[in-house]
Amino acid sequence: MNSSKQSRYSRRSGRNSDRTSGTRRQKFDFETMKAAATHKDPAVRKTAFTEYFERFAEFPSYLFDNEVKIDGILLETIRALLKDSATTKEMRKGIEALLARLPS
Repeated sequence: MNSSKQSRYSRRSGRNSDRTSGTRRQKFDFETMKAAATHKDPAVRKTAFTEYFERFAEFPSYLFDNEVKIDGILLETIRALLKDSATTKEMRKGIEALLARLPS
């Protein structure tokens, strides 16, 4: 593979840059995330939601039954995030988008 194709490939996919820099992303563990996002401790849930958002730019609302109304645990976690001054502007926009698509 010639060097111009290699550098173009690296820029588009970013795969090679992660390998050479040594900053590989930790493998996503669905079961661990689900346990944390649905945990009875609000602080654990808040941390799980924050980490999930930082990684995927969305919230794991699919873990909850939101068909008829917003799940109580999900709503409690959203409220805790909105009250927290450390919640970023991007996360607040994500919460607004989430609330817009969930039943009221």
